Amino acid sequence: MNNQKNIYLIIMMFLGFLLYVQWQKDYSQTDATINNSSEQQTVSSDPQVPLDNSNNVTASAADIPAPSQQITESTDTPVSSNSQTAAVSVISTVETPLLKLQFSAEGAALVYAELKQYPLKKNEAQNVVLMDYRDKPYRAESGLVGSQLNFTHQDIFVAESANIQVTHQPVDVVFKQYKEGATLTKTYRISPDSYAIEVTQKVDNNTSETVTLSEYQQVKRNNPWLNASTSFTNPSRYSFKGAGYFDVENGYDTLNFDDLQKEKVNKTMGPGAWIAMVQHYFFTAIVPESDSVEVQTQYSANSPYPYLIRYLTPAKSIADGDSGIFKATWFVGPKLQDELPAIARGLDLTVDYGVFTAISKPLFWLLEKIHGFVGNWGWSIVLLTILIKLVFFKLSEAQYKSMARMRKLQPRITTLKERYKDDKQKFNQEMMNLYKKEKVNPLGGCLPILIQIPVFIALYWVLLESVELRQAPFILWLQDLSSPDPYFILPAINAAAMVMTQRLSPAPGMDPMQQKIMKFMPIAFSVMFAFFQSGLVLYWALNSVLSLAQQWVITRRIDAQDDSVAVISKKSKDTTDKK
Repeated sequence: MNNQKNIYLIIMMFLGFLLYVQWQKDYSQTDATINNSSEQQTVSSDPQVPLDNSNNVTASAADIPAPSQQITESTDTPVSSNSQTAAVSVISTVETPLLKLQFSAEGAALVYAELKQYPLKKNEAQNVVLMDYRDKPYRAESGLVGSQLNFTHQDIFVAESANIQVTHQPVDVVFKQYKEGATLTKTYRISPDSYAIEVTQKVDNNTSETVTLSEYQQVKRNNPWLNASTSFTNPSRYSFKGAGYFDVENGYDTLNFDDLQKEKVNKTMGPGAWIAMVQHYFFTAIVPESDSVEVQTQYSANSPYPYLIRYLTPAKSIADGDSGIFKATWFVGPKLQDELPAIARGLDLTVDYGVFTAISKPLFWLLEKIHGFVGNWGWSIVLLTILIKLVFFKLSEAQYKSMARMRKLQPRITTLKERYKDDKQKFNQEMMNLYKKEKVNPLGGCLPILIQIPVFIALYWVLLESVELRQAPFILWLQDLSSPDPYFILPAINAAAMVMTQRLSPAPGMDPMQQKIMKFMPIAFSVMFAFFQSGLVLYWALNSVLSLAQQWVITRRIDAQDDSVAVISKKSKDTTDKK
């Protein structure tokens, strides 16, 4: 198969893949009345504004789970009750080098999360805001429920400190709530160098009776992407958005927003379980300390937070005068694949490479190792491209040898085409006989390109999903590998390489219309690439240039060999004639 057909095959398969993904996005939506906002919100010029009661929507009773009936005995050591009241505040703001967080008085819930290391746009002061109580319904909540006593996310808590700076050491952010002789102390331990937050809920029981409590932790949000207009090449358009959950036995499972509307999960999960709300590049996860939890999802169409995922732990008995402690870890931040496994097993699975995960994961691992050596993601892509080219060198060599031999047969195929122009079946038969006689396999160039297509698509997902490459600079004009080439230089290089490759490649059996289509393909392909991430175009353009160089060398070598054979044959014939 000639190189033009290979290029055409790549284009069709790649576009077919993108169209399939797009079809899934466009036609799997269901109608729902959900607040529509942009994927990332800008930061207010005054992030210290207190909570506005008109925006602080009270959760419905359905947001509060029923307590678990499974009882586990408490092993906590009894402690004395502390009746001292902390300083009252309706909001607490915490800043670290990585995060800016705000907690509401209602439930001591996390209602604002700004990622300070991730600008909304390259070289701009505004940062990505994952949660914002003012105009982006998305929050993380916790509470305790039981038959005798409840501490829920609807209760009003008081904070020990209103404004906290976390610079060198972890800091405990403490909230308290008093109810019916019991005290709940909710503590968030926040570190300066981590997106993980340790959450402890401690109940001091002075109710004169034993109480049983189950811990619940939940994340709820709206769907800001519903009916939102996005471009065909917007990276976040194809990324998974929805809820996910995991345990060691069952692995990772997901429910996109449509699934959350149609399905209701209620299942017991074992050790290593966690829940999450996931989107492109960033996510919120909650990891319980309990070895058994009940994972639940919920959809409330008329709520400002219609999509909810939670877990509920088995009930724990707390005797009068004793304390009960419930622990969990929250993660609010980017999908950094080298850090997530240390927080919880399987947390890196939130990086969704789709069906090509088996190829994409090793590719990213290799890319990350190269980056650790060269310190630049652009050069890492260059070296990865060269390594991939070396891996497929022999296959490519066979492909280009086959094409070079077919190129030598081009004049004879043209003659056959003229001879049998009125009998296409006869032409194809004679052409195949010619291939057989000259020992040329017309499919010799097909297998290598078919093998490389999954690698190309897998790398596409690596560049699409890996937050590590978000806004990563390369050289000169390429200062963001996750955005298109601003001056279209890489697409132009790719187009030039494809045009030159066409000139080296045979086109046996093609009618004039097919030839015109193939000549147009470099332009069409490069126009499409003009809107893709420059990191992906860098890989493809460099691969095209290396392939052109390899094909040129092999073609010249075979031409030289054929010329040598022709000279020897001529000399032999002349010698015979003289005799």
